[in-house]
Amino acid sequence: MPSFKKSNLSKLTNRELTNQLKNLAKYNNLAQGARDKIISHCLIVYGVEPGEVDNDVFIDLCDGGCGASSPMSAKQFDNSMKSALKKWSWPHGL
Repeated sequence: MPSFKKSNLSKLTNRELTNQLKNLAKYNNLAQGARDKIISHCLIVYGVEPGEVDNDVFIDLCDGGCGASSPMSAKQFDNSMKSALKKWSWPHGL
């Protein structure tokens, strides 16, 4: 949970709070849809999900593992999955 100083806090109006709650739900649903498609892709291509091989590069950059997310190219993602698979001890390596 983020650390906030009391002096940096502000009270939202009911309207602002409602809008922020709607935004949170909307973007969480979009993120879940993207996550589902990425996981499906991974199961077909690599045989595992990113979390199963502890792909920290993906988790930290794109999946909010370190708070704010950063984009990743398909090539970067592929390299991160292959690297995670190599470190993984099961015989699934590519």
